[in-house]
Amino acid sequence: MNGLNQAELILRGINVPAGQKLYGVMPGDTVRVSARIDYRGPALDDDFYAAIGSRVVVFDELWDSGPVPVHFDASVGWETYQLTADIPITEVAKFPWTPGWFDLYVKLIDHSEVWHVPNAGMPYLSNVIEVLLAAEFQNFNITEYVNL
Repeated sequence: MNGLNQAELILRGINVPAGQKLYGVMPGDTVRVSARIDYRGPALDDDFYAAIGSRVVVFDELWDSGPVPVHFDASVGWETYQLTADIPITEVAKFPWTPGWFDLYVKLIDHSEVWHVPNAGMPYLSNVIEVLLAAEFQNFNITEYVNL
């Protein structure tokens, strides 16, 4: 089996399986992204990378984990590896943005490549993370007035 085959999001101890929505992420929070990949081949050192953003023509990364070093042992048979990266959610993202629903993707970055390891793939989930930037209010009503 090639490529990442599962992702998991964790925020404030709330575990969200891949594909389900993670609600109410705010500046100061950290989103932990877990993925699983099967590997076989020679020993290899790579970096695991996760990013939250919006995919229009290309994926605009608003927040990312930065590279997280991973090591794959030499193996003739398929071995499963669990990968984890933390994405800090800052008030100001890399590009102008508005609060709302965002996409998530993960990749492996080969040390000799600039972009990613093509045969590992780049799993992507659409509209799975809600980021709240500003305070929101609703149902603000006058409930009573009295002549004292």
